Amino acid sequence: MKRIILLLILAIFGVFVYFAAFRNVIIWPLMLPLLVLVVVYYVISSVVTRKMVEKVRKVDSFYFIRANMIPRDGKELIGGALTVTPSEIIFYSRLSAKGGVKPIWSCFTPEVEGYTMKKVDDFHPGVSFAIKGETDEIRFTSRRIAKEEKEFRKALGWPEEESKNLD
Repeated sequence: MKRIILLLILAIFGVFVYFAAFRNVIIWPLMLPLLVLVVVYYVISSVVTRKMVEKVRKVDSFYFIRANMIPRDGKELIGGALTVTPSEIIFYSRLSAKGGVKPIWSCFTPEVEGYTMKKVDDFHPGVSFAIKGETDEIRFTSRRIAKEEKEFRKALGWPEEESKNLD
């Protein structure tokens, strides 16, 4: 399915470029199908929903947030979803266009020494985990995770941080 969509994107783009060479030819109607195909390709290649993860985990009580994992080589973001329970943290990635997901990375919560909500690379805010016995941090990008830090800490089973009053 992904290959068919990529071929259609390439074909429509080729037609767009071909007709753009001629004057007085209206080519803008070709933009809508091109954009629709790009969106469809994005959805079937990297979007992971809560229902997909519930189907794999067979439970529905966990913290879920869409995120991207930054691999250690830092070349290309891996799209997916981060799930957190008091016992483990798992990152799921899209397996197929039919809605399958697979775990890419996981660790047990007691192995997490701490986390930091910060800018995890040059462009993306997110969360960075310090894992016992590892020198590198494990980083995930997500714009929403800093806003949901209370729910995130609760899912980890950690107590809420006390507010610091400077009186």
